[in-house]
Amino acid sequence: MAKKYWSVQRLAVFGVMSALVFTSSWMQIPIGDVSRVHLGNGFCALTGLLFGPWVGGLASGVGSMLFDFTNPMYIAESWITFLTKFAIGFLAGLISWGGLKQKAAAVHTMGRDIAGAVVGVLAYVALYMGKSFIVMYCIERQTLGAVQVQMLTKLASSMVNAVAGAIVAVLLAKALRPALHRAGLFAREM
Repeated sequence: MAKKYWSVQRLAVFGVMSALVFTSSWMQIPIGDVSRVHLGNGFCALTGLLFGPWVGGLASGVGSMLFDFTNPMYIAESWITFLTKFAIGFLAGLISWGGLKQKAAAVHTMGRDIAGAVVGVLAYVALYMGKSFIVMYCIERQTLGAVQVQMLTKLASSMVNAVAGAIVAVLLAKALRPALHRAGLFAREM
């Protein structure tokens, strides 16, 4: 009989990683009134690198969406946060694990981890910037000049988040993989 994908162990990993994404999103430095630098994106990428595209994407989306539920300023866009943060974990896992199916022989190289983390966080930056532009220019009807100034600030902090997130994810993945492998907590073993 084939094993179910969502085993009790995989659900537990999903819960723990969602909680880590949520918690790491609180570790932040505000930048003006419009943005912040935080570790949440790094943990989204880390989840994908360690546990593959599906667990990585879903834990990233859920943990980040739960963070949005704690702030009235973010709650209306929590569903968008779910989708954009899902992209980080999903793409990082997809590239690191070499596809949608988590293969028993998946080889995690530093190059694949770097590529996965970078693609994941840059995809998020592109999605976030696109969403921000649509909200500010098309929905809020701000002038193009005002939108451009805010977009530059958001882009700067988003790129700092992206670089920091990719570095944190890759280094933690390399450090944690041996212990997770010994504990039987890789996708192919769960």
